Parts: sequence; C-alpha cells; structure tokens
Amino acid sequence: MPLGQHSKATFRFDAFELDPSSGELRKHGHRIRLQEQPFRILCLLLERPSELITREEIRENLWGTDTFVDFDRSLNKAIVRLRQALGDDAESPRFIETLPRRGYRFLIPVENPKAALAGAVDRSAHLGAALQGQASPLVSTRRSAVLRRTLRGVALAACVALVLWLVPRSNRDRLLRLLPAGSSIQSLAMLPLENLSGDPGQDYFSDGMTDELTTNLARIHGLRVVSRTSMMRYRSTHKSIPEIARELNVDAIVEGSVVRSGNKVRITTQLIDAHRDVHLWAQSYERQVDDILDVQDSIALDIADEIGTKLTPQDQARMAVSRPIDPETHELYLRGIYFNDKETPDDVRIAADYFRNAIGKDQGYAAAYAGLAHCYIFLSAVNEMPTGEGFVRAKEAAEKAVTLDDKLDDAHVEMAYIAMEHEWDWRKAESEFQRALALNPNSARAHGGLSYLLLVLGRPQKSIEEIRAARALDPLSQSTMDEIVVNPYLRRQYDEALVQTRAALELYPYAPLLHVFLSNIYVQQGRYQLAGEETLRAEEFWGALPQRIAELKAANEGSGLKGLWRKRIELNKKLTGTPLFSAFDIASDCAAVGDKDQALHWLEEAYRVRDTQLTAIRLDPVFDTLRSDPRFIELANRIGLPPVATTSQ
Repeated sequence: MPLGQHSKATFRFDAFELDPSSGELRKHGHRIRLQEQPFRILCLLLERPSELITREEIRENLWGTDTFVDFDRSLNKAIVRLRQALGDDAESPRFIETLPRRGYRFLIPVENPKAALAGAVDRSAHLGAALQGQASPLVSTRRSAVLRRTLRGVALAACVALVLWLVPRSNRDRLLRLLPAGSSIQSLAMLPLENLSGDPGQDYFSDGMTDELTTNLARIHGLRVVSRTSMMRYRSTHKSIPEIARELNVDAIVEGSVVRSGNKVRITTQLIDAHRDVHLWAQSYERQVDDILDVQDSIALDIADEIGTKLTPQDQARMAVSRPIDPETHELYLRGIYFNDKETPDDVRIAADYFRNAIGKDQGYAAAYAGLAHCYIFLSAVNEMPTGEGFVRAKEAAEKAVTLDDKLDDAHVEMAYIAMEHEWDWRKAESEFQRALALNPNSARAHGGLSYLLLVLGRPQKSIEEIRAARALDPLSQSTMDEIVVNPYLRRQYDEALVQTRAALELYPYAPLLHVFLSNIYVQQGRYQLAGEETLRAEEFWGALPQRIAELKAANEGSGLKGLWRKRIELNKKLTGTPLFSAFDIASDCAAVGDKDQALHWLEEAYRVRDTQLTAIRLDPVFDTLRSDPRFIELANRIGLPPVATTSQ
C-alpha cells in the first residue's frame, strides 16, 4: 500500500484527518505539526467521540502510574497544544470540551472510529496473548500500564519498519528527519537570546535571560548543558547549527529571542535537533515582567518534556515554587550578571554595585548575595582588593545566600572557593563543591574548582575526571581554559600543558595569565629564550608601564632569563604597600634564581596575607629546590597541604 493510503485506519472529522499508523494529522491534506502527547490524547478522544475521557484514563494511557511527572501541568500543556493545532478555543470549544476536574469530550462526529480501531485492537490482542500466554489480555481496559506501553512501543516500531520498507529509498532520509528525536537528546546548548527590541541598551536584559534560562536547564539532572560563558562566543556567529553542535559535542541547540516593551516581555524559543538540523519544537511566551521567573521555569519544563527528560522529584519541587520578585530588583540583578560576566576589574566593580543595590531593595534575594560574593573573590584574586578584606566580605555574602536558599548551587560554589583559597579548609571545600554538584551537575565552576582541589590533595586521577567534566560543560571560557592548562602543568605533563596553552591562546591571545603559563612551561622544558619572551609579553598584557618593560627587556638581553628574574625582584620590591605588590611573585622569582632564604622569607609574607597561590606550592616545580628544607615543609604543613610526589603523575 503506498504511503498515506491508510483509509481503514484513518479518523476523519471536519476538515481534518488523523492517521494513527503514520502519526500524522492533516488538514485539507496539509500536514500539521503535533507533538507526541497531544497526538495520543487526540487519538483517545477520537476513539470515543461524545463520551467523557477521564483524566485518569489519559494519565494511565500516556504516562502510566509508575512515572513521575507534574501531571496537571503536563496534561494542561498538551491540551493547549492540541487546541492550537486544531484552531480550537477553550472558551467556546468547537472540538474539545473541558469537564472541570473530570476530563474531556470530543464534540463533533468522527467518521467510523470503530472500524478504524478494529484492526489495531485485534492485532494488539494477538500480540498481548503471545506476550502474556493468555487468550485475551485486552478484555479489561485497565490493564497494566507497563503492558500498554510495551504494546504501543512494539506497534510503533513495527509501523515505522513497515512504512520505511514501503517508502522508496530516495524518500527515506526525508521521512526519518520527520520522526521524533525522543530520548536521543542527552545534551544541549543554548545560544544567546537575540535582543529584538532595537535598543542595544537592552542587551543586558537578553543576556540576563540567557543566563537564567541556561541555569534552569543546567539544574535538570540527566541533561548535559553547556555553560553560557562558552555560548557567548557564538553571538552573531555565521556557523550553522550542526557546526556549533559538533564543536560543543551536543545533541540539540536552543535558540530564540527576547523583546521587552514596557511591562511586557515576549520570549520566543525553539529546540533544534542538531544532528539532523530539524526544528523539534517552538513556543512563544508573553508575560508581565513580574512573572518572568515563572516563564523561565515553564521554558525549562517544556524543553525537558519535549526531549523526554524525566525530572527528578527534586527538579519538580524546585521549579514548582517561584519566589516573587520586584521587577526593578530583578533588573538590577540582571545588570549585575551582565557586567560580572565581562571579567575585568572595572566591570566587576560595577557588577558588585548592582548586586548591592538589588540587595538594598530586597534583602531576601539569595542569588544577588551569591553574585556579590563572586565579585569579591574575583577582585581579591586580581589584587584589586586586599585578600583578607575581599574574602571576609565574600564569606559574609555567601553565607547569607546559603541561609536564604540552601538549594542555590552558586552560593555553595562560592563557599567552596572561600574554604579552598582563603581558609585552607580542604574538607569543607570538597563538601561544598560536592553539594553544589548535587544541586547542579552542570556547574562548570564546581567541576573546575573541585579538579584543582583534588590535585592539590594528591588525587590526580580524580582531578583529571573533574577537569574533563568542566571542559565538556564550558569548553570555550577563559577560566576553564586556565584550569585545563594548569592541571597538566602541575602534574608535570609539560607537552600536554604546552598543547593546551597554545590552543587557549588561539582564542585568548592577549590573556596575560596564559602567557605566564607558557613561560613556566618553557622554563621546565629548558627553552629559556622563549620563556623570557613570554614573560615580557605577560608583563605587557598586564599593563606594565613602558619604563618597567624597557628595564626587564634590557635585563633579559644582557643577562638572560635569570637576569630578567633578578630585575623583576628588584622592581617588585619597590611596589611594597601598593595594590600591585605580591610577596608570592617575589618568592617565586627568588626560588627560580636559587636564593632559598629570600624565597622562604617572601613565602612567609605571602602566608601572612593568606595569598591564594600558596595552595599549589607543594606541586609547583618552581619550588622544587626548597622541598627538602625543613622551613618549607613546616610552612606547607601549616597550610595543611599533604606531601605529594614531585615526579610526573
């Protein structure tokens, strides 16, 4: 029988035809896109027109009693989609009548539904008997939900196989592209939402929406979601969806746009099967700004439903409760995210101001406290705040965030970094990282931080596993690339570290820290001229004054790399009392030139201010000449660092 000629198994009503065998709904011969759940509900209604189809019957047929879903929400959404496909109106229904709290009824006549069902029921009965060893397992309409799903699955597979066998080979690929992707989608990435307002000043809003939607999706267990920091590299990209998916190793891409006008927001999103470049689902959401958090939850739930991801009870509970928030306060928070993501000292200071203003309007805003904690940690790390002051403020903000919302993974990540980098409380740091990952398995920062912690604690293999997880989730951000580079360097895998550093520099050629890493790698490989050149580049990209650059360059040309180090020690000592001063940097250069006593003296100074770089002193090869010195051993013990091997691991 040619494709499409299933007259005996086709329901006809009004201008529509529904073919259960091919899974198609047509109007005047034109195919109408309808997702699986609305399609199956329509089949149930057409089987018994004018009769009540109870909500319980729908639940048993579509979901079964052993599957956890938010049934009311899922059913309501499926009915809305079905009505949209039919052009029906819930207020004045033409096709589907709602009987409140009871179920639904199909209102108009359906052509010969019993005849359409006869063959299918007969085949199902025979198949059921074969499976169960009974004469008629479908006598009762309330058979096991498991058996029903098995029968449906077998019937669908048989139907697909038959149709593909009948279709000419030239048309099979086109048909396969139309089949639903199902559970094959286990990973996705969300492109930055396009700002369609026409006002570049609204970019912060579209970027903030992208960040929050990505975060909501990332917190769904069982789904790998690429971090927004990597996805921002694809803003205004000319690459195709399949190209982006291949680069990120994901199954699907979410893209969309946002328009804000006054107190209304319209967000349009679509889900694309990246392997086949097929649109699977699209939806527009228009709400008041006050309801924006509910919209974000709805989008995440809709996408999860579409790709067949089963939400855990924890996922459902988290999305079921949305804390009301003042739109102006939320806008301040979004502006904070926007500037914080730029990761420059000036921008992060602006972000901190926005987070503080949001907290001033709503002292119960946990996410704003977590954002503020991150700002303080960043500013401390780049010497824009005294380390002690920055981490004290960060801890106050992070603890407040956790108190307000213990299920906020970002707050636990900040707590973990504080414990690791400032308090040197390794057990607490690991516990907080693990707590964050339990709440959000897609937290690239948690995976990256845990990787570094495990390496410091002498567990290199576990560290490698975590850095791979971070890379899969956030492969293009500079922070992840820094971690990818430092990991093999501290494991003394210098060839691997060199490859990773060069790859990172292709994306971030002016990142000074990457040039520092490259210089350190060259030193360990004995390539001192290249090491000197990279040191000078790092100084330039840090923004060193021309006079300093000139003196360092002259020292390098006159006395080689050791001359450069000695000149830098001299110049750095003159910075004492300024924000640019770093006792740890002086200690590193002293160790490099072989001045053990001075190296240990400045390490003690670094310890006094709790410099975050001290966490790696037992791994960093620059301190190899100090390892047997009792003073170095005692200092490492005070920090709580375990002894580790100094050979390649």
